[in-house]
Amino acid sequence: MIKIAVLVSGSGSNLQALIDANLSGQIVGVISNKPEAFALTRAQQADIQTAVIES
Repeated sequence: MIKIAVLVSGSGSNLQALIDANLSGQIVGVISNKPEAFALTRAQQADIQTAVIES
């Protein structure tokens, strides 16, 4: 199985589409440069690990 990490910075509508899709891989992590990004909440609700990397 392919492991997928998703980079996000906003609301996460594309992330939600990936979560809802029947992917041949598994989303194992979501990384954001903005700690307030709603995409992190979407990931956490789907039990996907998250990380924030601020520069």
